[in-house]
Amino acid sequence: TTSQNQEIEEKPQPHPTGHESLLRFLLLPNQVLIVLTLEFLNSFRSFGLRFVLYNYVTNEFGISDVKAGALLGTKGFIDIIFGTIGSIMVDMIGVRRISIIAMSVAIIGRTLLAFGRSTTSLYLALFLFSPCGD
Repeated sequence: TTSQNQEIEEKPQPHPTGHESLLRFLLLPNQVLIVLTLEFLNSFRSFGLRFVLYNYVTNEFGISDVKAGALLGTKGFIDIIFGTIGSIMVDMIGVRRISIIAMSVAIIGRTLLAFGRSTTSLYLALFLFSPCGD
């Protein structure tokens, strides 16, 4: 049997070409493509917004550098708390329901952040809607 095992060697599978990989990707179910698109947009929002949020807060609302740092630091801490609570809620309620609720709340928060012109709308977006939606 040892000689038979030596004779039967697995041939390495050739790597798919770029065209084949793209075709496999496009043949995924629509649900997978929707999830990947939403994940891409959410990542873009998350990482892209972090770079400009400080400038937005200081320039648009006239908040000092120190106060902006305190606001964004507090927002980061609140995000951690809400993330922990959200993960517990996902286990209790389910992924789909929490995802729909979080997306709805996130839309409200981002709308307030983009179009709100008062510090009250800024605080609501940063400390209530954004952490709940993220």
